[in-house]
Amino acid sequence: MRILLSAFAALVFLGVLWGPSFAVALKFWRRGDARAFRQLRFLCPAQLIATVSLAFAADLLGLRNPAALVAASTVCTSLLGAAALALWLSFSSRARADRS
Repeated sequence: MRILLSAFAALVFLGVLWGPSFAVALKFWRRGDARAFRQLRFLCPAQLIATVSLAFAADLLGLRNPAALVAASTVCTSLLGAAALALWLSFSSRARADRS
């Protein structure tokens, strides 16, 4: 039972972390940008590394309530990654529109 609970917690964590970025890529893909999902190859691992690094840094600094800090760093990293992807895709689509 603990394995199932751990697997479910990991899936929820990854869903919260990568969900907004995937939604942004899906929105741009539906608009006709075929290269929207390519950036996720770099963004998703970077988000995971940033979240884990922030959690370890909070632990090393001795901050209290590590579960809340992990949750907050996950949500912040997720939103910043989605915003960065949206900016990247909007500027790259404008650049391609200017070339044509």
